[in-house]
Amino acid sequence: MTAQEQRQQLWDTMTIRDKIIKGNLVIFDDVNKQADIIVQRILLNKARYENIAHAFVNPGLKWWLIAVIHHMECSLNFNCYLGNGQPWNQRTTIVPKGRGPFKSFEQGAIDAIELQGLDKVIDWSIGNVLYILEGYNGYGYAKYHDINSPYLWSGTNQYSSGKYIYDGTYNPNAVSNQIGCAVLLKKLI
Repeated sequence: MTAQEQRQQLWDTMTIRDKIIKGNLVIFDDVNKQADIIVQRILLNKARYENIAHAFVNPGLKWWLIAVIHHMECSLNFNCYLGNGQPWNQRTTIVPKGRGPFKSFEQGAIDAIELQGLDKVIDWSIGNVLYILEGYNGYGYAKYHDINSPYLWSGTNQYSSGKYIYDGTYNPNAVSNQIGCAVLLKKLI
């Protein structure tokens, strides 16, 4: 089974959890409601994401891919670089290091998309989209810890705990405080 087929299978069997919990601590009380709020915020800026997607020769680049990454990396803050969430008007100091400064969010987003090769994607099957998104954050969860990436699956039955708390440092007891890409994609596409 390919990595894309594995993600497709996870997608097909995914259910959205009611809550994200760490021990007795409730991180999100209503995952669906929180995801709906995020999606509403994304849709308010759909034209902006479409303009970025249309900056590329590849007519297939999806605005919703850019939007989901923007949420995951920047919490939908347009003052941040799409590549890692740092301010776009400063040189980046974390992976990817040394990018920028940029003149605008859009210029930084174009840089991040090209850097990751997202402008070259032609296979928009959900399995491949999830594989690409996981790669954007890194394949370390599957490769080194044998768990599903919280970047994709937080807020679903496909993830419970384990998280890189910063680049290269993994904590098996940490729980993601973000709703994962898969939940947002389920609501957007």
